[in-house]
Amino acid sequence: MSARISAAGFVLAAWFIAGSSTARAAVPPQRPLTLQECVRLAIAHDPTVAQQKATLTQAEESYAKQKAQAYPSITASLQNFLAKSSNYSGAYAVIGATQQSVTSVNTAQVGTQYTLFSGGLAFLQLAQTRAQVDQDRQALEHTERELASEVTSAFYTVAQKQAEVAIDRDDLAYQRKLVADAEAKARVGVAAGVDVLRARVALEKSTAALAAAITAADDAADALAQRIGVPFGTSFAIPTTIAQPALPSGPVEALVARAEHDRSEIASARAQLRAAELQRRSYLRELFPQVQLQASVGNQFSPTLAALEQQQIDQQFALANQQRIAIGLPPLPRSAEPIVPRGSPGFWQIQAVSTFSLPILDYGARAKERAQDDAQLTAAHAALNAAESKVALDVRDAFRAARSASAQVAYAEDEVRLGRRSAHIARIQYEAGVISLTDVLQAQQTARQAEGALLDARVAYVEAIVHLRVALGTTNPVALVADL
Repeated sequence: MSARISAAGFVLAAWFIAGSSTARAAVPPQRPLTLQECVRLAIAHDPTVAQQKATLTQAEESYAKQKAQAYPSITASLQNFLAKSSNYSGAYAVIGATQQSVTSVNTAQVGTQYTLFSGGLAFLQLAQTRAQVDQDRQALEHTERELASEVTSAFYTVAQKQAEVAIDRDDLAYQRKLVADAEAKARVGVAAGVDVLRARVALEKSTAALAAAITAADDAADALAQRIGVPFGTSFAIPTTIAQPALPSGPVEALVARAEHDRSEIASARAQLRAAELQRRSYLRELFPQVQLQASVGNQFSPTLAALEQQQIDQQFALANQQRIAIGLPPLPRSAEPIVPRGSPGFWQIQAVSTFSLPILDYGARAKERAQDDAQLTAAHAALNAAESKVALDVRDAFRAARSASAQVAYAEDEVRLGRRSAHIARIQYEAGVISLTDVLQAQQTARQAEGALLDARVAYVEAIVHLRVALGTTNPVALVADL
C-alpha cells in the first residue's frame, strides 16, 4: 500500500513538472527580461501612467501659453499687397477711356507687444500654472516610483518562489535518502518497520510540497507578466541569488536633507507658496498702472511706385538729351541716368499707454479679497511645513525598516547555517542508531523552515531598500532598481 502511494506521489510530481515545462515550451523562445526591463515595460503599458502623462502635457501647454502672455512676444511678418483694376472711372470716364490701376507693396517688419498688468497679474497666473505643472509632475513621478516598487516586489516574488522550488527539490532528495536508510535498517532488523512508513509519509509530503511550489512559481511569473503587459509564458532573468545592496551611507539627517532637496512634492509646495505670495501682493495692484507697450521696425517697398518714378526719370532723361542734341551737344550716356533705389531706409514705431484704475466704492470686495489672500498664504505655509515633515518621517521610517531588514537577513543566514548543520548531524546520528527517525525529520523540517525564512528576509530587505530610495526622491524609476 505504501509503495503504491509513493509511486502515485512520484507520478503526481512528474505530472506537475511536465505540465509546467510544456506550458513554458509552448511560448516562442525569447531573451529573458531583466528587472530593469520589466520596470520600463510596466511604465510603458500602465494606463494610470499614460493618463497622468497626458495631464502633465496639458498643464505644460497651459504654462507655455501663460508664459507667452506674461513676457513680451516677438513676431516677424512678411506682407505682399497687390491690387489691379480696370474701369471707366476717373477724369477720362466721360469719353469712355479705360483707366488701369496696378498697386503692389512689400513690407517686412519685426514687432513686439507687451502688456504690464496691474500688480503683476500675469506673473501671478504664470506662477499658478507653474505650480500646477509641478503638482502633475510630482503625481506622475510618484506613480512611476510606486509602480517600480510594485514590479520589484512581483519580480522578487518570482525569484522567491523559484528558490522555494529548489529548496523543495533538495528536501525531496533528502527524504528519498531517509527512505533508503530506513529500509536498509529495517532489512537488517536494526529499525522497526514503522520508521519506513514514517520516512515514506515524509517523502509524500515533500513530493506534494514540490508540486505546490512549482505551481506557485508559475502563478507568480504569470502575475508579473500581466502586470508589465507582456504575454504569459515570458521568461525572466531571475538571479540565482537575491541581491543585497548596501544601505545608503551617512546619518539619517543627511538623508532627510537629500530627500527635501530631491522630493518633487516639496518643490510643488514651494511653488504653491510662491503663488500665494504673489496673490497677496496683487492686493495692491491699484498702486501700479497697467502699461501697454508696442514697438516695430521694418522696411517697405512698392514696386509699382518705383516703376512710375523710374518712368518719369526716363522721360526727363530722354527730354534732356533731345535738348542737348538741339543745341549741338552730345547726349548723356545711359549710365548717367538715375536709378530709383529698391526699398527704403526703413521705419520704426514705439507706443506706450499707461492706465490707472482706482476703486471708489466696491462694497467690501477688496477687504474680503485681502482676507482670502491671507488665508491662502497661511494654508500654503502649512502645506509646505506638512510636506517637509512627511518627507522626514518617510525617510526615517524607511531607513529604520531597511536597517532592521538587513539585521534580519544576518540572523536568518545564521539560522540556516545552523539548521543545515543540525540536519546533517541528525542524519549521521540516525545512521549510527543514536536517535530516532522522528528526530531526524524534525531537524530537517527546522532546516527547511530556516531556509524559507532566509528567502523571506532577503526579499523583505530588497523591498525595504526600494522603499527607502522612493522616500529619498529618486525620480528615475529605472534607477531605483539599477543594481538589483
